[in-house]
Amino acid sequence: MRMGTRGRAVKRRLAVTTLVMAVGAVTVVPAAASTAPATAADGTAKTDPASAVGGGSGAAAPAPADIALGSWMDQLRGTIGDRPMNQVVIPGSHDAGTAGITGDSGMCDAGDTVGTARKWPALAASMSRTQSGSLVQQLDGGSRYLDLRLCKQDGKWFSYHGGPLGRLFFDAPDGKGGVIPGQAREVADWIRAHPKEIVILRVTATGPAATLQQDRREAITELGDLVGGGAGHPAIADASLRPTSTYDQFMAAGRHVVIVDDTDSTAYPWAWHQPDVQDYRGSYVGVSTAWQDILKAALDPKLSQKTFDAVLKRGDEVLGRAPGTAADKFFVQQGIIDPTDSIPDAAITQILAALKLTSAWKADNFLLSLEDELNRQLLAKLRTSWNNTNVTDNMNIVMHDDVNQSRNGVGSGDLEREIISKNLPQPVTSHTFYDMARAADGSWTAPSPLAGAGDAFRFAGSREAVAALPDGSVQVLGIGLDGNVWHNVRRADGGWQGWQALPAADNKKTGFAAKDIAITGMPNGDSQITAIGQDGYAYHNIRHADGSWQGWAAMAGDDSGLVKATKVAIAGMPNGSSQVLVYGADGRMRLDTRAADGGWSGWSTVSGVGAPDFAGPALSIAALPDGDSQIAAIGLDGHVWHNVHRADGSWTGWTSPSGPAGGPMGASAVAVAGLPDGDSQLVAVGLDGNVYHAVRSRDGDWTPFRAVAGLRGAGTFAGDQVGIAGLPDGSSRLLLTSR
Repeated sequence: MRMGTRGRAVKRRLAVTTLVMAVGAVTVVPAAASTAPATAADGTAKTDPASAVGGGSGAAAPAPADIALGSWMDQLRGTIGDRPMNQVVIPGSHDAGTAGITGDSGMCDAGDTVGTARKWPALAASMSRTQSGSLVQQLDGGSRYLDLRLCKQDGKWFSYHGGPLGRLFFDAPDGKGGVIPGQAREVADWIRAHPKEIVILRVTATGPAATLQQDRREAITELGDLVGGGAGHPAIADASLRPTSTYDQFMAAGRHVVIVDDTDSTAYPWAWHQPDVQDYRGSYVGVSTAWQDILKAALDPKLSQKTFDAVLKRGDEVLGRAPGTAADKFFVQQGIIDPTDSIPDAAITQILAALKLTSAWKADNFLLSLEDELNRQLLAKLRTSWNNTNVTDNMNIVMHDDVNQSRNGVGSGDLEREIISKNLPQPVTSHTFYDMARAADGSWTAPSPLAGAGDAFRFAGSREAVAALPDGSVQVLGIGLDGNVWHNVRRADGGWQGWQALPAADNKKTGFAAKDIAITGMPNGDSQITAIGQDGYAYHNIRHADGSWQGWAAMAGDDSGLVKATKVAIAGMPNGSSQVLVYGADGRMRLDTRAADGGWSGWSTVSGVGAPDFAGPALSIAALPDGDSQIAAIGLDGHVWHNVHRADGSWTGWTSPSGPAGGPMGASAVAVAGLPDGDSQLVAVGLDGNVYHAVRSRDGDWTPFRAVAGLRGAGTFAGDQVGIAGLPDGSSRLLLTSR
């Protein structure tokens, strides 16, 4: 076996045990039973259970309790069928073949910890056994990823971990003319009986150094022959499929086995080279190996909980990061512990067992006892802070120990069903940014989440704005969860520039903290931005077509020479001017115009509906090709109101478009965009919390408001904020944030 991180951990564990036993006089502080709950996430973005992601086509998805562990992929085909396999959430078995390890099951001469394991076989077995069920029991229990570690010993193949051997893996002669069946045949029989379940077998192997590569090739070949479905291995995924191939594509090809080869010993097209197809994304948690730290840890009654917390915190970090260069690979999240620091406790536990001060089961299964507690806390994590789309959409293979656990507060199948249930509709993470498009012919694309800043998986924030440019690109603003304004560009080819933080109001340090933002495109390729700072004043900035920034300038007004505002909107006009709309500090709507040469006209109050001024909680403004601008706003009555400011300076007056159920359209957020043909489009978050869209033709007629489709085929999108931009080709781009 090529020593991986876990292999090195086993070696450290046993070496530490030798030292601890030699020390002799050690003051034993019994470990206190931890009552600490599973560590919660920092809660930067809440979820709305009422806005769960919709499922795919086919039969209704089962409730988690009704998931059939032995056939769950077939059962959930209507939900997972069109998903890439590296986006299907799959339970996985770490060190899958270790259930058969005992104190006298033998040793792997090539094992990296065999020397110390021979000295302390009972302790080695207690620290090497990570599963309580056989391979078939794990498959029956829902696991579809088996981490197989094989050792060739005395001409036969066994499962092993570190030093101790487990059960026979491949069939072997019994010396009496018969055959001793191995685990591999049982796995092959299970796979053959479940053609609609895709099973991933990750294989590493070791053996005598003189014949190591030959033996590794033998192991891969024999395994392929067993599970391959006959001549040519038609059941094993070959080079025509990848981790990004969908479940349905695997089924259409008749291939339901994946062999991930970590031996680097073959060139078989059906033995996928591990570095090319699998990544752990840094999910493994290692601990200090300094002797003084380990001995100190032996006296720390809170050590185990610290270890569990570290694993769950690492999970938070990894699940919050974008896949990056590993996006096309399987993601194996290691929900396991490195129990190096627990080895002194393991040795002490065996002593206590001999003194009848603790259970014999815990002494014989010390690693399992730790993993069972981690599994309990992992289950709690999956049911709470790992139970929303910005986490579950970044999951793939959740690999853990003791798949068949039925103790310590985790019932049989509880953890596997919870992992599998992440394929079902999940609560949508609040305030996440989504992008979608409406083509000129009226067809729609599905909402797509925006990647986060830096290596963050998703972008979430409190406010957003979007604008179209003459070259077909779109610029986006967001106030992130840090309170600062971020800028992004979607190029005409569909690629994204990536989020960049804007400078502060002093144009020196980075980070402009804002309460509201707006952006518009200009005919010359510039974009103009307005924002309400945390000081309550309105600011203006320009991003030039070459990507450079002019810098922030506070806008003039009647509030000590500046203007204070609560909401802001901006529209770039065909003549190069721009119009800025605000709700002032007094709540009244005001309009100002910036000429193409940079001069400002001064603020004027916008009349209301039968009132001297208009007031409300939300507003938007957009330009039309003829020089008119139009305003969409929400009044104090909660209704959407629309007005046109003609190029000659006159107004058409306020009208209220009808909602989907008749009567005025009620809303909590609104945005409007002008199109090249003179039409305009309006989006709003209705009083039911869903996003609606309507078109106002150039002659003033309105189409009915229709619900915007949601995630994964859902009929509605539960929204919080909305933005819309009209592009030169007649399409429009929507920017939505989830409720």
